[in-house]
Formats: sequence, C-alpha cells, structure tokens
Amino acid sequence: MIKKVLIFSLLAAILSCSSVKRIEKSCRENPFEKLDSLQKSNQKLNYKIYKPKDWKNGKTSYGDWYSLQGEFTDSLNYYNKANVYIGLHKIANECNSTAYTIDDYLSYFIDYTSKHFPKDKFKYLLLKGKHKIYGSIYIVKYTEKINTNKNYTRSFFLFFEANIGYNIQYVTEPKYYDTYLPEVQKMVNSFRILE
Repeated sequence: MIKKVLIFSLLAAILSCSSVKRIEKSCRENPFEKLDSLQKSNQKLNYKIYKPKDWKNGKTSYGDWYSLQGEFTDSLNYYNKANVYIGLHKIANECNSTAYTIDDYLSYFIDYTSKHFPKDKFKYLLLKGKHKIYGSIYIVKYTEKINTNKNYTRSFFLFFEANIGYNIQYVTEPKYYDTYLPEVQKMVNSFRILE
C-alpha cells in the first residue's frame, strides 16, 4: 500500500511540474488573454476620456468607438472622417504572478499585429511618448491598404497599467491625419483608467 501511495505521489509531482513548466512557457511566449471577438466586445472598459463635441461614440467587437462623421455614402451609411477605438489586453490569470511592463505589451502588440500582414511586410514607425499619469507610452504608426483600395493611417497609443494594456487607435486617410491629430491628442492626454 505504501508503495502505491509513493508511486501515486511521484506521478502527481511529475505531472504538476510539467503543468507548471507549460504555464511558464505560455506566459513567456504570450502572457495576454486569448479572447474571441465576442469576448473582446464584452470586456469591461473602465476609463474616462475627453470626447470632442462633433464626435459620436459607440461599440465595436474591438471595444469602444468614437467617430467624426462626414457625408452620407448612401442612404444608410456615413463616411467617417476619423475614427478612434479603445481596447484592452489583460494579462492572463495564470501569468499574473510575474511583473510585466509596457515593453512586454509593445512586443505582444507588434507580434499580434504583424500576423495580419504578409511575411516581413509590416512596416511601422515606433515613437515613445509620455503621459502625465501613466508615464512612458508607445506610439505605433503605419499605413495600410484596405480592400476598398483606400490607404488608411493607423496610430496606436499603448498604455500599460496594473497588468492591463490599453490601446487607443486613431484611424483616418493619410491626407487627413494631421488635420484631426490635435483632437486625438487631446483624447489621449485626457485618458484615465478608472479603478
């Protein structure tokens, strides 16, 4: 009987060690939660932000959405001059014991985003900024062609606080980028994560 208990204990220890190693490896490779679009859309975004007067707000599968609407493109749809999306990525519960930084969030963001481009085709400009509350932030800017054959410039402002990576995405046509950037900068500067 003692022999069976010892064998069982040894097997349990081996299995738990391999499980711990698997979790540690997973946390090193990607510590952020893996969510589908429905789970993302149901995430609680707890923040406060300045909304410019003429902008509308709503929800998307990505998170919250703010848009500056232009003219009608047809009887049902507006052409948006500029869009701002706010989303978040949380560290997975099993990875919470490790301290992560804004640099970890940047690495995750670059890896994740580059998967949506053909191999070695993700070209971006990386800038480092400061937020008066959250300190260092990263700005990832790139231009891409969408299936409508229009080019769009995207800038992601990346924040990291309490194991949550928030991103504010600004999207518009390249010719309008500088036009609406001051309003977007006010939004980014006003961004506050609520407890």
